[in-house]
Amino acid sequence: MQTNDAASVQVNEIVNAAQQVGVEVNAREAAQWIVAMSRAERENAIAHDAHAGIFGHRIALLDFDADDLNYFRRLAKHIRVVAHPNVESAIAISGSAAQGHVQLFPGDCDFFERVNIHAPDMQTAKKIMREILRATALRAFAEPDIVLIEANMGAYTQAVRERGQPRAAGDSITWTPQDVLNGFIEVERRDVSVKRLSGDALKINWDGAEAGKGWTYLGWIVADRERGRIALASNMLDVTWQAPDGTITSLDGTIDPVFQEIYLEASELPIFTKLAREVTPDALDGYKNMMRSQVAHYTHAEPNYGKACKRLYNLFRLTDQLEAAAYVRELFDEPVACLYQVPGLLEAAEIALRDPRAEIDRATVLKQIDLVMEHVKNATEGKDEARILAELARLKKDVLRESPGSDWDEILNEVRKRCAEIVNEFFRARLMGYAVVREFLEGLSAE
Repeated sequence: MQTNDAASVQVNEIVNAAQQVGVEVNAREAAQWIVAMSRAERENAIAHDAHAGIFGHRIALLDFDADDLNYFRRLAKHIRVVAHPNVESAIAISGSAAQGHVQLFPGDCDFFERVNIHAPDMQTAKKIMREILRATALRAFAEPDIVLIEANMGAYTQAVRERGQPRAAGDSITWTPQDVLNGFIEVERRDVSVKRLSGDALKINWDGAEAGKGWTYLGWIVADRERGRIALASNMLDVTWQAPDGTITSLDGTIDPVFQEIYLEASELPIFTKLAREVTPDALDGYKNMMRSQVAHYTHAEPNYGKACKRLYNLFRLTDQLEAAAYVRELFDEPVACLYQVPGLLEAAEIALRDPRAEIDRATVLKQIDLVMEHVKNATEGKDEARILAELARLKKDVLRESPGSDWDEILNEVRKRCAEIVNEFFRARLMGYAVVREFLEGLSAE
């Protein structure tokens, strides 16, 4: 276990590296974090915060900001699966939104729900899964302040073209809100051998899709009137079937590991505990390999150093590279990091304003754009600040029109592009400015 003296030595190295790239580090807090993280690694994996009424992996709890708890609980009521007599579930906030002490500006709100279905057989469990997922999705048509963006359920059994996009056999089926309402999706068969459409239409019924295959996911935007903002929110489901003899089987073949989630209701601890026992011993290795692969992708194949930075933090925490994790942790506290939120905030505002099903008032959309403008003022200066703020001012004028002007898409794309460029370069320069991280990333390119 790390001692205070050992942690202080490590922090001195971090401070020196950070100063070279213009990053401020609170040395005392960084040393305390390293010691606390080192201690957490050697205690029981799952911890329960009785005061807040939450539980999760002990390491994840160190990064969770309980000040956001009521907000996440309000969102969860909108997006968790509907109640069913044969279904029990435990819902958590996950990803960067679960790291409020670190990720001050998460891009969206990712939820994760473990759903356990009691049924006499697997086919009945899949039938119940289709029923509750559709009922949950259709809730958006009846409730204000929530809009369904898409649902993922089932997987294609052959190559198709889905709304103009090629999809391979095994890919998840993406259902639009109208597809869910209709109860079917229409795609075109694709002849892979000659790389063209076969010309045949294919109709896939919701009730005929193989529940559990591919991603099981719902994407939303949710307006929180109390907080005065709109959030992109998602709910990824890990679905299991519990047979009459108590045997638990994952519908997609794997029960997800427990590393990033913060569960929001203490009453759901027994359900979680039962399912967590089924996680395989090699789950940690699988998770680390996935993080490593995603870091390689976002630094070499599809550069997005903001996303890479988030994954590096998780990877370094769980591989006992606490010095590197502490350095990466400091990057999220810099003002420029807040621009990472801008694309998601604007996408939520756009859907709220332009989707005919959205019952989100324009005053809330205006507050959202004001929030984006505040982020820009805090994170930029000079020509960048003037240019982006001018574009956002044009957006505000558009919001006040009866319907958005024709230049809405152009403005959104310009603001998103410039903010993404600023964020990408910020994280790239600072990651490469610390030798430990730079050497790790360079090693990935050689693999």
